[in-house]
Amino acid sequence: MKQLTVSIEDASMLEQIKQAISLLRGVTSVSLKRQRKTGMERAIEDIDNGRVYEASSVEELMNQCKS
Repeated sequence: MKQLTVSIEDASMLEQIKQAISLLRGVTSVSLKRQRKTGMERAIEDIDNGRVYEASSVEELMNQCKS
């Protein structure tokens, strides 16, 4: 059996594309494997969403982490 990998940018179209592929002759199964975000992608997302903190000292940082 051979496999074909399709990358989809717009997740809202996922179900429709999955159904369309399953209608093709010779397709025996269609499965979904979500790609995990890398640490860098998550970090950039945090910055974009304002989830960043500043501290002038280690003690201030530790206090922020505790609260």
